[in-house]
Amino acid sequence: MRNGKLVAYSGMTTKIRAMKKGLISQSEYDEIANLKTVPDLISYLQTFPSYADVLSDLDASTAHRGDVESRMTFSTYYDFSKIFHFAGNMQKRYLEFYFMKYEIATLKASMRNIMDSRNSTIPVLVDKHFKRHSKFDIDNLINSSNMEEFVNNLSGSVYEKTIRKVYELDSPTLFDYEMSLDLFFFNYVWGNKNKFIPKGECKYFLDSFGSQVDLLNILWIYRCKKYYTVTDSQIYSFLIPIYHNIERNDIKAMVEAENNEVFFELVNKSYYGRTYGFEPGESMESQFGGILNTIYMEDFRTAPYSLAAINAYFHLKNLEVAKVVTAMECIRYGYSPEVITRYINQKKGVL
Repeated sequence: MRNGKLVAYSGMTTKIRAMKKGLISQSEYDEIANLKTVPDLISYLQTFPSYADVLSDLDASTAHRGDVESRMTFSTYYDFSKIFHFAGNMQKRYLEFYFMKYEIATLKASMRNIMDSRNSTIPVLVDKHFKRHSKFDIDNLINSSNMEEFVNNLSGSVYEKTIRKVYELDSPTLFDYEMSLDLFFFNYVWGNKNKFIPKGECKYFLDSFGSQVDLLNILWIYRCKKYYTVTDSQIYSFLIPIYHNIERNDIKAMVEAENNEVFFELVNKSYYGRTYGFEPGESMESQFGGILNTIYMEDFRTAPYSLAAINAYFHLKNLEVAKVVTAMECIRYGYSPEVITRYINQKKGVL
């Protein structure tokens, strides 16, 4: 390893390793599985430094599920802030695309409050650093009373064109807005990757981001075919026009597969099927999450002083939030500790 790279990443990687040790352990998940009520879970989470601040003013006895999930998800931003503080200039450029995720989460939460009268969740928990770093005025967005005002408050930001285009459709839904933002994010990051990836580290970006896009596209095709009655053209409209380890023709064949048997044959013949294999009795979501987990952690093991450290930590943090949210739903429905543990363990990655 070149000394320059070691020096550039030593402080940040040391910080990430320390934060990684603070993630919820398997024994702590076992304790979570044995909790009886959601207020018990919230009180338990308030004892963790990573969640203490975001949940500190929350009344465990009356907390709304959406509010808890929103706060936990945004707790990853506080981790982002800590890593950003230890990052050098080239790492900070790379972290820009992670920050876009928080901005988009803010936009989605604000739009849900505008378009769904039943939703009263606090959109986000932001601090001075977020406001200083963000490309739009968060206070104006949160206080927008309708979508016209919301779109106007995005004027001059990179998101304005995408949101305005949807706004000008006939009766756009919240799904339309959120899907357009997701597609914008992937296309924007992919199209500008050379601007923020340090020289010689593109592999770690492609391994994580490129594979995530591939797997998301396959998963969208699978869900559309299994759960919805949609045309091939509609499926294509949901897909991200980016191809990493899968060719465009492979995606086309999956979309147009005449039945599930043919679809799964194509998935098994794909790069991911050949490389990682698929078990017919296990959920696609769980298996795809496991593939991403393998990719992230292998890169981190082989190149700890690189972007792989950033990718691996945020993968693990997002996975932790997903596991806790799953546990919260299981506890709410009164599942046994054994069942809750099984559902937690099925979460192997977040697409």
